[in-house]
Amino acid sequence: MNIVKLVLVLAGRTVMGVLLAAVLSMVGIGTAWAMFVFSGAVSLLTLSSLFMSGAGIGAGLGAFLAWLRIDGVPPWPMLVAAVLALALVGVGGAWGGFQFGTSREVVCCVGPDITPITYTALGSTAAANTAALAMGISHEINARGWWAKFRTAAASWIRRRLPPGQHSR
Repeated sequence: MNIVKLVLVLAGRTVMGVLLAAVLSMVGIGTAWAMFVFSGAVSLLTLSSLFMSGAGIGAGLGAFLAWLRIDGVPPWPMLVAAVLALALVGVGGAWGGFQFGTSREVVCCVGPDITPITYTALGSTAAANTAALAMGISHEINARGWWAKFRTAAASWIRRRLPPGQHSR
């Protein structure tokens, strides 16, 4: 029963993370567009960099908010590190999504059905939530003491396999 509850909690946080990250990623893209228009920049590289960073930061923040543990909040340097890590992973996912989206463009006279900006938002959402899921699973493993149990079992298994006198401890 305990494992079912854990799987349901992880699935629920993942769904909420996808929803929040997608919404905040699009908000980040909209903010990036406004920054581009009102700053007077004209370079396409500036626009795509702003899009990727806005989408990545928004997706990282959305994934962080969905996976934030209210019952045991860590110290603020840990929270800042988690937000920065998820934002960086989100920017990397946005870059990957943009690269994938630009390679999907049809050469013919018809434009693509899904624009590269949509792939940017999808890539940042997927990357940030994958990283948040990995962080959540590692937290559950450490909080439940499964890692310590695994290390103890692995060490006793290794000791049984080594010849006498070869033990490191």
